[in-house]
Amino acid sequence: MVTRQALNALLGATVILASTMVAVVHAHEVLYRGTVLAVQPTRLQVKTIDEKTKKEEPVWFSVGKDTKVKRGDKAVPYTDAKIANGERIVVVVNHDAEGKMLAAELRLAAK
Repeated sequence: MVTRQALNALLGATVILASTMVAVVHAHEVLYRGTVLAVQPTRLQVKTIDEKTKKEEPVWFSVGKDTKVKRGDKAVPYTDAKIANGERIVVVVNHDAEGKMLAAELRLAAK
């Protein structure tokens, strides 16, 4: 026989699990892989391949104060990353964020 206390504990665990799953599904992160074309203080341009058309296209990404930058396994400030034209890059964008094409994270190879 199941006690009321056991049912309450099960219900509480279910609510926590469901709310965690909603938070994970809510984030809509998209990865853009490509080559750096231009670097500016608050944005950068990357040559990517469109998934649907399979054509190359340049895309501008905004870089904000909360944008994380990883060079290899190390986190570095955007200004210290020394991102170069022609360098391979992965840009993580949260499409649910207020700023369209605001980079949440930049991933670069170690130097």
